[in-house]
Amino acid sequence: MKMSRKKIVILVVGLLVVAGVVIQAVWRPFAHRKAAENSEIVLDIHHPDAVIDSEALSRLPRDILRVPLLHDVLTQDFVDYYESNDTRLSTEGALRRLAFEHQLDWRDELIRRVFDEPAHVLLWRSPDGRLGYWVMSIHRNGLAKLLQGFGNVAASDSQLSQVAKLSGDVPVYALKLAVGRTILFATKDDRLVVMSAPGVLLDPKGGLLGERADAVSEMLSSGRDDAARAYRLDAPGDAPKGHRLVVSANYLSFGYQAFFSGIDALRFDFSSNGDAAANWQTTALIEPGKLPQAWNSADLWRALPANPAACTSLPADWKEASGLLGKVADVGADGAAAIGDQLTGPAAVCWYAKSTLVAPVFVARVKTQDAASIAALKASLGKTFGDVIGAYEAKAAQSGDAGSGYRRLPVTQHDQGAGVTVWQRPVSARSGTALSSKASFAAQLSAERYFPVTLALAHGYLIFSPDSRLVDDTLAVLDKRYPALADTLAPQRLPRTILTLTPSSAAALIEREAGAALPADQEAVFRNASRTHLVPKLHALAHYPPVSLTLPQELPGSTGWVPVEWWFDRPQAGAAGAANAGVADAPADQPGTEGD
Repeated sequence: MKMSRKKIVILVVGLLVVAGVVIQAVWRPFAHRKAAENSEIVLDIHHPDAVIDSEALSRLPRDILRVPLLHDVLTQDFVDYYESNDTRLSTEGALRRLAFEHQLDWRDELIRRVFDEPAHVLLWRSPDGRLGYWVMSIHRNGLAKLLQGFGNVAASDSQLSQVAKLSGDVPVYALKLAVGRTILFATKDDRLVVMSAPGVLLDPKGGLLGERADAVSEMLSSGRDDAARAYRLDAPGDAPKGHRLVVSANYLSFGYQAFFSGIDALRFDFSSNGDAAANWQTTALIEPGKLPQAWNSADLWRALPANPAACTSLPADWKEASGLLGKVADVGADGAAAIGDQLTGPAAVCWYAKSTLVAPVFVARVKTQDAASIAALKASLGKTFGDVIGAYEAKAAQSGDAGSGYRRLPVTQHDQGAGVTVWQRPVSARSGTALSSKASFAAQLSAERYFPVTLALAHGYLIFSPDSRLVDDTLAVLDKRYPALADTLAPQRLPRTILTLTPSSAAALIEREAGAALPADQEAVFRNASRTHLVPKLHALAHYPPVSLTLPQELPGSTGWVPVEWWFDRPQAGAAGAANAGVADAPADQPGTEGD
């Protein structure tokens, strides 16, 4: 049956209409006057996760590489990555296109100056864990001409549009950089504020978010915001010298603030000395009243084995930490609190080259108790260990402490002399630290490797690790059969040492772990890349002497910033000593500064 010409025309028109609807729904080519689709971003405008104050933001990566230690470990790719950042390149390209198509008198050097001005940047974590959301405030100086006439351009451009107005009729513009990538900006007098995404300022309907709009308006009017008050900072002014980086402890701890009680933030100040080596200063914002035992870690360093790849002291809030335990253990909140009440002081976590990155050792102090209290603590620890540790083992026999149908290998408990009790349970895992084939219970394991997860209560210490070898070494230290980490640290700095790093051990651990993580089907390709780019840098790191971070002997009585000193311990003799002859056992300027 033939279709009439009229029906064919109607059919074609109908198909074109449907195609147009689909294209508009997917690509929205006719929606340029509206900001890109956005959802409100969850952030606290008054308390960012990080703050950067910079004399020239584009110079920050290069200035970081002027620190000798970082210069040896990082590469030019570190600088190129940030100079070739897609947001920066897209913004430069968009500005050049606007200048060309709308015949604006913008020279290339004028466009580049956008990234070379003094800047104040507030950053927040995005869902992927990066500092992906930001608000940047720039005191524009000579850049006013660059942004003149944006109102006329926005009225006739597909990439630039006006999306809102702040108080005082200050327009907010959206610049579409790519599909799903739009930045907002607003200008007033000689100030410019740029936002990383529409959701930083606008709700899903395109309306202004009240508190955030007020904050942006204040930035445009005075250059001030609440970050200085949140982190007890001096206002940098419109012409900061060098760079200042502040990062919240909550961000650095991945939200596990219970193990970083009393630490609010870390700060890194960089002062430029022309062509000389860079000078970094490190400080910490602490609340002394929240630090357990004034963050005295001497007892921990006396219990831990020597030569760690890395060790750090954690000023844990045991009451809050026991609340986390109560959510995962069958002992409930009361049982978890009973364990937390018996722990005191800071904890420590250490990585060793003999083990893996996923199997550090944790050590904490236990309060002095009578025999009855110790017996009760042992019972609670044994039950909690059996409840929490273990995974389903398809080949294992039914475990007596497991629920119906849930198979795990049994927990073994044994005493090793007076005052030492050890619990252990094997857990199958591809990344385990022990070979299943060498275990007497190999037939019950579900993978080629397993973790011999171990907990020990010994001589007033609680010790835990997925790798039993590290627990055994720690017990040997307590029995005076193995050298302690404290033996390698300066006695006068022992109580105030909060972190220690052995670059040679750390480099060996990272090199081995990186090799083990290579995908089997492309191992040769990645291994060649690793040998070319990663291994030489790790070998350069390995030549550095051990380094420790310490706090002042006397802490302030109230919340405030305190200096963190870096100490490089010079080897006494040998090739390593010759290689590091310039490193003195004295308070270093900061890591790898000239003379270290």
